[in-house]
Amino acid sequence: MSYQPLHLATICTGNICRSPMAEVVLKHLIAHDPLLKDHVNVTSAGTANWHAGSPMDPRARAALDRAGYDLPGSLGVFADPAYLDRQDLVVVMTREHLHDVRERLSNAATEVILWRNLLEPGANLDLADPYYGDAVEFDECLAVLSSGGHRLTSVLRSRLDERARDV
Repeated sequence: MSYQPLHLATICTGNICRSPMAEVVLKHLIAHDPLLKDHVNVTSAGTANWHAGSPMDPRARAALDRAGYDLPGSLGVFADPAYLDRQDLVVVMTREHLHDVRERLSNAATEVILWRNLLEPGANLDLADPYYGDAVEFDECLAVLSSGGHRLTSVLRSRLDERARDV
């Protein structure tokens, strides 16, 4: 079946820690899933324009490397309204990101999800920013991102099934 791929964005504040780690985790999981491979495009961005064009924080990269996620992350991007409106699904790290994204978004078809709600539906918990922490905090953040990524892949499969039925 032929249909447009899903466009998914992960969002944090500066786009150098949480969201690029989530991007790499999701790209890894999708690349190893024959039902999702080539059908989901994953990017990441930040609600602040502080690090546009910058690579991910080296501590984030180190955490990914320690966990065996070797795919590269993309350079920092600002989550402006045009970027957000191109997405089918936006997954944010905090309630503040949720608010910021909803304020900028004009595409009513774009769904916005809080990352921790993938693991604890309805709890509306933030994923702590490891930026001011050490390697342990980056590893803990990555563990939550990995767990949520596994849950998110089932959501993506359902989305693709719905699209296939609508074609």
